[in-house]
Amino acid sequence: MSLIMRYVAALPKRFVADCRGVTSTLMTLSFMGMLGFAGLATEVGLWYVKKRSMQSAADSAAFSAAIALSTGLFQTEAQSVAGTYGFVDGSGGTTVTVNNPPTSGPNTSASAVEVTISQPQTFTIARLFLSNALTIQARSVAVGASGNGCVLALDTANVTDDSLSGGATLNLSNCSLYINSVSTHALSMSGGARINALSAFITGNYSTSGGATLNTTNGTFTGVAPIGDPYANVSIPSYSGCNQTNFHLSGGASQTLSVGSSSVYVFCNGLNLSGGASLTLNPGIYVINGGSFNLSGGTTFNATGGVTIVLTGSTAAGYATANISGGANVSITAPTSGPTAGLAFFQDRNAPSSGTDSFSGGTTQTITGAIYFPHQAVNYSGGATAGGSNCTQLIAYTMTFSGGSTFNNNCAGVGTAAIGGGNSRIIE
Repeated sequence: MSLIMRYVAALPKRFVADCRGVTSTLMTLSFMGMLGFAGLATEVGLWYVKKRSMQSAADSAAFSAAIALSTGLFQTEAQSVAGTYGFVDGSGGTTVTVNNPPTSGPNTSASAVEVTISQPQTFTIARLFLSNALTIQARSVAVGASGNGCVLALDTANVTDDSLSGGATLNLSNCSLYINSVSTHALSMSGGARINALSAFITGNYSTSGGATLNTTNGTFTGVAPIGDPYANVSIPSYSGCNQTNFHLSGGASQTLSVGSSSVYVFCNGLNLSGGASLTLNPGIYVINGGSFNLSGGTTFNATGGVTIVLTGSTAAGYATANISGGANVSITAPTSGPTAGLAFFQDRNAPSSGTDSFSGGTTQTITGAIYFPHQAVNYSGGATAGGSNCTQLIAYTMTFSGGSTFNNNCAGVGTAAIGGGNSRIIE
């Protein structure tokens, strides 16, 4: 065998026996493996962060939905809140599912809302290790004690919806305060003012100065969704003509009025009591068409059998307002059924927002039902005790308190609508 042939025949043995370069090859392979695992760890870490963010979104969405439950807009509210966290229903495979009541778990009551968010994840390094698609999911359940609100400011603009000053005290006995304004001073308290409430739900925020305090048993919540008008579907009753025009009772005079077969009694251009006069209204709806519902000078107004005072107007500039002052004694009980159920005072929504209505002057007010001024400001001052009854609601565009007022929420059987979603909390 020639030398060349013997060399060629020995090549396989020499190749197997040659260890040069093995170490570098193994190091390269090891390094590539380390990079792969590092990449996988980074990817898993990103999934963990996404899961945490998704859970926060589900919790916030469920909480806000529970507050909005009584408005019927809880699903829209939950999906809107989830969207602010970057989880938009229908975008990039993301789904935001809202159920009332929850479809699973131990809490399936009608007062509970379940929010589930899911989103498929894209693979990079993980595709080398996982053959199936990965979907991250988060779930939260919140519950609200429906309808425990008794004071609601409706204006959603960047304004102060509710202000207290001069040592004013607002006591909300076992009920909550709702403020829809987005302002950082949506609730403004100064000069030693005090609010004592079950809870406070403020879309914007609140400010205190001069020793003012906001005390809540179940918490103060800011940045929450505004709630809807609980009486938005109630219409001004039909009426025609005038039963009284420029009605004025004074000098200690006394009178009793009834609605008759129409169930609606119309005062054109106002109702005024002064000088110790006394007026009793039998059950029914009493329309003030223009002018003012004006009680002053130690008068007595009694309408306890199921009465609604409707403040409206037949011209744009003529919507009636309310002014109760000067030691007037007022007792009103709203109807428990019918077109104005639960409403003691009902001002037309078309009344201009520039108007102001006043309940002041050391008056004694026993009002059972809702005081409803959806598009005007209401002032309470001078020791007005709006909560002389067991059930009093105040719903106004904006409001000011400068005396002492108490509101109660024992409204079973009164006919009032529920305000808000109550003391919402996460339970799963």
